[in-house]
Amino acid sequence: MKTLPVVLLQQPEIPVEKVLLPEFEQAGVQLDLLRLDLIHPLISGNKWFKLKYALEAVQASDCHRVLSFGGAWSNHLHALAYAGYELGIETIGVIRGERPAQLSATLMDAVGWGMTLEFVSRNQYRNKYDEQFNTALQQKYGDFHCLPEGGSGEWVVAGCREIISLFKATDYQLICCACGTGGTLAGLIAEKPEGVELLGVPVLKGAEFLYHDIRQMLARAEERDPGGWLLDLSSHEGGYARVSVELVDALRHFRECSGIELEPVYSGKAFLALQRKLARGELPPGSRVMLIHTGGMQGLRGMQDRLSKTLR
Repeated sequence: MKTLPVVLLQQPEIPVEKVLLPEFEQAGVQLDLLRLDLIHPLISGNKWFKLKYALEAVQASDCHRVLSFGGAWSNHLHALAYAGYELGIETIGVIRGERPAQLSATLMDAVGWGMTLEFVSRNQYRNKYDEQFNTALQQKYGDFHCLPEGGSGEWVVAGCREIISLFKATDYQLICCACGTGGTLAGLIAEKPEGVELLGVPVLKGAEFLYHDIRQMLARAEERDPGGWLLDLSSHEGGYARVSVELVDALRHFRECSGIELEPVYSGKAFLALQRKLARGELPPGSRVMLIHTGGMQGLRGMQDRLSKTLR
């Protein structure tokens, strides 16, 4: 069994880039971008922090098999499969939906790195954490460590709180990142300095449950909830992986002005939420805002048709 690769052992040096967008400059607001997308080409963005301590625990145990969940374009499963390949850890991906005639590029990568795929119906997937479902998986695959969907398991707060150490957080009035399962935001909350506000932008429709889930993650990690954070529940653009004309325009605008690509599922929606806050006058002149680019650029391969159709 290999030890954790250097990329997971050392604190990475991640650039913070000043983003020059005319609407922010005219309003006197400085927008910076934390480039977590540059941390590693395959263990992408926040997945580096979500997997770090979980995989360390797997290596220290007697069982070197990990099972987790996701969709056909899951950034989490993509990163997990590669990390497992590098570390000699067996990985199993439980995939939402019936097996297609042609695997997505994400799943083809995962299979190439040795991940076993288990396709289940959407109804079964909704009950993926039920004891009966888990027992059936154990009967088929034997013992395994189970990582929740998105990687927001036992170690997520410990890993994601390290993101705050990558920049001087006290220089900012607002830090913003996208939310799927809420694990990244929970880690940021645990480490944020007093007086700094956090904005989480859920990419799911009807994500009010994240307030409860995030507080539960903090409690399990024995971290208090210091307050000073909230969720923007209005920038999901219709739900997970849904796009709007306004979102596509925002992505194009960001790319043309900065030369940096955002993906539409996560970081693109976080940027759109900031754009809307600026338009409502909720970002005062002289303020500094940090947008966290959470990576996941591999998922763009599954979004090109949808983005093209939205522009028609």
